[in-house]
Amino acid sequence: MAKQPSMSSTHARAFHAVATAGSFTAAAKSLNVSQPTVTTQVKALEELYGVELFHRHARGVTLTDTGRRLLDHLRLMYARQQEAIEYLEAVQGLKTGSLRLGAYGPYEVVEILAEFNRRYPGLEVSVRFANSATLQADLLEHNLDIAVFGCQDQRPEIYTQAYRWSRLAIIVSRAHPWARRKSIRLKELAGQNLIIREPRSEARRILEDALEDAGVYCHDVMEIGGREGVLAAVAQNVGVGTICDEGFLPEQLVVKLPIAGSKSGMRVDIACLTERVNSQSIGAFLEVARDLQTPSRG
Repeated sequence: MAKQPSMSSTHARAFHAVATAGSFTAAAKSLNVSQPTVTTQVKALEELYGVELFHRHARGVTLTDTGRRLLDHLRLMYARQQEAIEYLEAVQGLKTGSLRLGAYGPYEVVEILAEFNRRYPGLEVSVRFANSATLQADLLEHNLDIAVFGCQDQRPEIYTQAYRWSRLAIIVSRAHPWARRKSIRLKELAGQNLIIREPRSEARRILEDALEDAGVYCHDVMEIGGREGVLAAVAQNVGVGTICDEGFLPEQLVVKLPIAGSKSGMRVDIACLTERVNSQSIGAFLEVARDLQTPSRG
């Protein structure tokens, strides 16, 4: 069954112009079209629904009851349209809107967020934490706008902007015998209870690569998901952990020690979908990150 024609935006505009101007001549002038055009459009609307919208007389027109009620509806519609335009202009000016962020740890994303919020206080930002592989998958599935994570395999559909280099370090509790040490060598991990991150974690991959390169094999290993889980276990002196970020640590509970002779670490990237790199809010976040960027340390 064919769909019946309905009031078009042209019909609505012509009717609204006549109703507010008080005559077809004045309406045509305001719309910059000919008077017959306006007359035809209004007449077509009346015939479409079998209604009378205006009383026509020599001095102009007056609205019928139906016309007055239609005008009320159109005023509301145009008011909503104006609100929509103002909203889009506010988003365009980054005065409102939202941004969904993901990060492998709090430090890098929070320092960027602090400056981003100062520049764009009207934008609503949400942050979730996960390992780097999960964040990359969430980007590809459009569940995140931006991710801050350890360098993953380069993919053409993901744009990355290098942010900083984070070196792999050892963390131990303050009750651990190493707590007063200045540094640790990777080979010393062989006899320790080692706490490692979950599979697919970039921090875990970097640790395993470093141990393999150094010829170190650890037999006593405990797997704990998430950075905070590893920190909590280390703080309880369950074992020795590693960390691959420059974030704040509960210094009253754990000690971070550099690994002597090792340059292992990961590049922290700001990432988004390549197709969305020109989005205003994403571009603004990338710009803030560039402004805060520190030189990479190799």
